[in-house]
Amino acid sequence: MSSPEQQPAPPLATAPDTSRGTAEGPALAPAGALPALPDHPPAASASRWSRLSRGAVLAIGACLGAAVVGACWTGVSLAGGNGTNAAAGASASPSVSTERTEEVEGPFSTDGTLTVAGIGAGLEPGELCSGTGGYSDIDFGTQVNVTDAAGTLVAVGSLGFGQKTELGCEFPFTVDDVTPGSKFYEVEVSHRGGLTQTEDELRAGGLAFTLGD
Repeated sequence: MSSPEQQPAPPLATAPDTSRGTAEGPALAPAGALPALPDHPPAASASRWSRLSRGAVLAIGACLGAAVVGACWTGVSLAGGNGTNAAAGASASPSVSTERTEEVEGPFSTDGTLTVAGIGAGLEPGELCSGTGGYSDIDFGTQVNVTDAAGTLVAVGSLGFGQKTELGCEFPFTVDDVTPGSKFYEVEVSHRGGLTQTEDELRAGGLAFTLGD
């Protein structure tokens, strides 16, 4: 039995060309193409401020202005206060300096003792005594002179009561209102000659002079 004759396969159909038009009609637009943009963009959305009434805008502006004025006033007040305090401190400083200067440069006092050695034999320690023999001018009330470097008498004191000590007869003295500012001073009891002292030594006090052996 003979096999049937094979039939030729039908030709494949080709997709129509849509990229260009035909005589019958225009070409088709490709799928998914975006629509053309309009000539004018849409107007922007209205501003939030435009939504507020005129009264609300004025109220907000007034509050902001008041805040700015208040801040400026506070800054000016603080600056003025600091200036006042600084001025007060500056005005107080000269008075303090003046007081310290007067304390340092004002008149001062000094004190000390004068011992006449080898007198007061037979006296008990602490008993009253006086200068004898060649020291008879040394006694209670004898003048103590303080002169400056120019030889000017700047202060005067006197001896107190003499008391017997192991060394002899000791007389205390005090001199007040010594004029400051001299390079050195001389302290003289009676006419016995001056002993040179600096101002610091006189201010410190506790001077100790001795006459005799």
